[in-house]
Amino acid sequence: MFKVTKLLEGNEYVFRVMAVNKYGISEALESSPVIMKNPFVPPGSPQILDVTNITSNSMTVCWAAPETDGGSEIITYIIEKKDRTGIRWTKCNRQKVTDVCFRVMGLSEDHEYEFRVSAENAAGDGEPSLPTSYYKASNPKFKPGPPVNVHVIDTTKNSILIAWGKPLNDGGSEIQGYIVEICKAEDEEWTLCTPPTGLRVNKFEIGKLTENQEYKIQVCAINKMGVGEPTAIPGTAKPEDKMEAPELSLDSELRKGIVVRAGGSVRIKIGLRGRPPPEISWSKDEGVLSDKVIIEKSLNYTQLSMDNCDRNDTGKYIVKLNNSSGSVSEFVSVKVLDTPGAPLNFDVKDIKKDSVKWVRNGKEIDKSTAKMEVKTTVKRSVLIVKDCSKDDTGNYDITLSNVGGTKTIPIKVKVLDRPGPPVAPLNISGVTANSCNLSWNEPSQDGGAKVSHYIIEKRETSRLSWTLAEPKLKENSEYNFRICAINSEGIGEPADIHGSVIAVDKAEAPEIELDADLRKVVSVRASGTLRLFVPIRGRPEPKVKWEKEDGSFTERVQVEATGSYTMLVIDNVNRFDSGKYILTLENKSGTKSEFINVRILDSPSAPINFAVRDVKKDSVKLLWEPPLFDGGAKITNYIVEKRESTRKAYTAVTNNCTHTSFVIMELQEGGIYYFRVRAVNEFGIGIAVETKDPVKVAQPPMPPGKVSVVDVTRNTATLSWEKPLHDGGSKIICYHVETQTKGSDKWNVGATVQVLEATITGLMSGEEYHFRVIAVNEKGKSEPQELGVPVIAKDVQIEPTINLLFNTYSVKAGKDLTIEVPFRGRPKPVVSWKKDGLPLMQTSSITILTSETSSKISFKETTRDHVGKYEIAVANTAGTKSAEIGVVVLDKPGPPSAMKVDEVTSESITLSWKPPEYDGGCHISSYIVEKRDTNTTVWETVSSTLARTSIKISRLTHGSEYQFRIYAVNRYGKGPSIDSSSITAEYPYKHPGPPSTPRVALATKAFMLVTWNEPVNDGGNTLKISADISGRPLPVVSWAKDGKEMEPRQRIEISSTDTSTSVTVKDCVRRDSGQYLLTLQNVAGTTSFPINCKILDKPGPSAGPLEVSAITSAVGQVCCG
Repeated sequence: MFKVTKLLEGNEYVFRVMAVNKYGISEALESSPVIMKNPFVPPGSPQILDVTNITSNSMTVCWAAPETDGGSEIITYIIEKKDRTGIRWTKCNRQKVTDVCFRVMGLSEDHEYEFRVSAENAAGDGEPSLPTSYYKASNPKFKPGPPVNVHVIDTTKNSILIAWGKPLNDGGSEIQGYIVEICKAEDEEWTLCTPPTGLRVNKFEIGKLTENQEYKIQVCAINKMGVGEPTAIPGTAKPEDKMEAPELSLDSELRKGIVVRAGGSVRIKIGLRGRPPPEISWSKDEGVLSDKVIIEKSLNYTQLSMDNCDRNDTGKYIVKLNNSSGSVSEFVSVKVLDTPGAPLNFDVKDIKKDSVKWVRNGKEIDKSTAKMEVKTTVKRSVLIVKDCSKDDTGNYDITLSNVGGTKTIPIKVKVLDRPGPPVAPLNISGVTANSCNLSWNEPSQDGGAKVSHYIIEKRETSRLSWTLAEPKLKENSEYNFRICAINSEGIGEPADIHGSVIAVDKAEAPEIELDADLRKVVSVRASGTLRLFVPIRGRPEPKVKWEKEDGSFTERVQVEATGSYTMLVIDNVNRFDSGKYILTLENKSGTKSEFINVRILDSPSAPINFAVRDVKKDSVKLLWEPPLFDGGAKITNYIVEKRESTRKAYTAVTNNCTHTSFVIMELQEGGIYYFRVRAVNEFGIGIAVETKDPVKVAQPPMPPGKVSVVDVTRNTATLSWEKPLHDGGSKIICYHVETQTKGSDKWNVGATVQVLEATITGLMSGEEYHFRVIAVNEKGKSEPQELGVPVIAKDVQIEPTINLLFNTYSVKAGKDLTIEVPFRGRPKPVVSWKKDGLPLMQTSSITILTSETSSKISFKETTRDHVGKYEIAVANTAGTKSAEIGVVVLDKPGPPSAMKVDEVTSESITLSWKPPEYDGGCHISSYIVEKRDTNTTVWETVSSTLARTSIKISRLTHGSEYQFRIYAVNRYGKGPSIDSSSITAEYPYKHPGPPSTPRVALATKAFMLVTWNEPVNDGGNTLKISADISGRPLPVVSWAKDGKEMEPRQRIEISSTDTSTSVTVKDCVRRDSGQYLLTLQNVAGTTSFPINCKILDKPGPSAGPLEVSAITSAVGQVCCG
């Protein structure tokens, strides 16, 4: 075979082939004209099976090879993609793809793509496959990873403050919150510290802990997929107070001081810290703080505030912190810009009558009263008010007058006294069994000093004494209350609250206020959020309980309840959240329930009561009922699909089924299928319901074939039958053999077997029976097949029979082999074994055991000695039966045989041989040929994969002597070798000898005729066959070639004597090869002896016909015999 290339497409060519050997070139063999064109067609279209491993920038596309390759091997597949927003198909692979899966890279995140695949062979590209549905390039979503850097920030004696960082991996979904769990160091039960929905902050304080108890703490992140892995703080944490000396944080602006205009405001805010919280005190370096100073104190700062500042507020304000760990202080300078102060060294001279006048609240003071007294001298005037009371508080003015003018000086007088009573309205609210709420207004008279606090007193109406009110009241007791204000001067007058109060709970039955929207059906689109907000009331505060009528709540349900409202929230709702939600309130006064109907607008749920009925050999009927949840919209149709059990992908049978049943036709008989059905509404395709177990497309089998009687005794009957013509598409499980006694209508099961024969026992001797056989598969029973004639239970003689399971048995060398041969006959047959025609004797490796119904021969550690034909014979008075069994031991082959030298030249030697007599029980895969120069001991491999039984060994050294050995090889290894004798690499003939002396037979004046005889030795180009003969009387000699008698000719000489005969063929040519037959004949008989001769010559023409195949536009393949 030879491949011709660089041909021109469309041209017509003729090819010819000539054989060449060392003797020359043969005649040519020509082909018929051939036109160069491609013999193939493009391949069919592949079928895309699935798109998997979807990420934000890649997807894996898998497909099935096309059903037809167009006559040429598939070179590559072309994968194309198209964006939903685009119109062009783009090639995905730049290199050849021979696999049926390809990873498409470089996709844009959140874009949707469809794919198609086409195959390419030598003829070009085939049709592309149908496009897939659209797939969105997005990363798969998982639960979030663990938070990072979880650590303790601070501790107190009953709390621990922790913080953490976001997880390195959010699972492809936004982190919705964090949950914190805690457990004691010696326990394993974790307690949730945060709400189930988690916290949206990265810091949390865990309270209500036991001082000095060690705790383990862990934090988990939450996203839409659920709760992620936890991260624990290193080691354990212990709630304990930390000691820290107080510190003040005074910024640079405050250190410079504060400058403010008169009438302005001053705010001095200073940060602080210290553990335990320090005591805070403010003071002024040149006096006490004024009444208008307001001081605020907290854990981390303190602030001094002053409004309407004047010149008297100028000075240094000192803040001091003090705790058990130490103390610290700082000051802030305040300067108030104001009008000048009063002149100094003020002196009044030339005082005259009525030059000094005192005025109180705009009215001149009556000097004649005993309460008021005015003393005036040249330098001073004194107003004395006796027995001061809070009524004497007011604005006093002194007016000085003379010829030079008038001067009025205002004087503000504040008389310090106890405050007055608090003023109305005095109210009581929120009365319960152990508490109530009191409210009042500040006293109209504060006594000239700020009211620092109030005293609340209570008195049971059954008692006369008043006591300080405690936080808890006695249930069902009646109380009076009064309130006193307190300032720096003491306790003011009390204000009584009118009426009495009875400490008792006011009962109020629970009420649910459903608005109009909640009384209707609440509709929410799938993946949305359901929020049910319901106002409630009741005294005491009712217990709130939410329930779902047809099931329990999932972890996604969040319920919030207060005294005035309750709210149920479900994020990312789905079809299973539809239903009736029941809200129940309960307290001592009663119970109240309301329900809210919720409908989730989604694709339908799975159909129910899905069943497969009427299974036949090529069809099934599917039945189902509509889904329990229709997705909030009418079911428009159903999609029915099927899948073979050996495949992973479903294929659609129909996409527009409007009923709740469907018959699937044209199924493969005996095929195993899965079926599924999906409902469709306006929101999409719903969940599928599929068969849990595979369905085998089959029906009950046809009845068994002919039933025959194998054996009958007085108590048993053995029947055999043929397989049913058709098994119904399902494997036959068993056969029931039923019996019926004569005169009875009842059939009884006599035996159940899985083979085509059964023995029915327990028969009554002499009773007549009818028999029938029923085949059973997984789909049911067949029609019965009856035995044509009744059977009488009695003993009969039966000729022996042998039931061989196999005629040949194979076993690997060294392994054990057991062959059991069932037989039958009555009376019991005698069993004998033979091997290769000779009686078989038991040895240590061969054991024979014979029972009533079988004979078993066992071989232990089999070898090639066990190979052969074994004959088993069974005989009784009714006859004899024998069977032959072949035993093959799988082993390395034996040595090749009959190696001979076919040709010897100065450079090559041609050998041939016969296959080993023992091939090891399997095909000889190859031969290994080795050679050795007789001058060395090293063997060289000539060929290790030779499939023929002949070889030409070339590149030998002329005149060297060689020895050859050959091994046979099968799949079990290399067998022993056969070695040749020494062979010298040289031609078997030599130069011819000299002719005889020439002589002149005729001479004239113009020419001479010279003659001579042939050389005695022709060097080997003449074929001569000699043989010694004998016989009495002398035999008649005859020679024949290839069945034709030979006669002497110019090139052929035949000579015979009484003791020998020979035939000589001169100038041998190729056709002189063949079989030469020497025949001797006399009255005593005839003897023939064949001789095969081969003439070495140049080859003849190749055997026709000459064929040109595998034609393309540029290449053709030429084949000949």
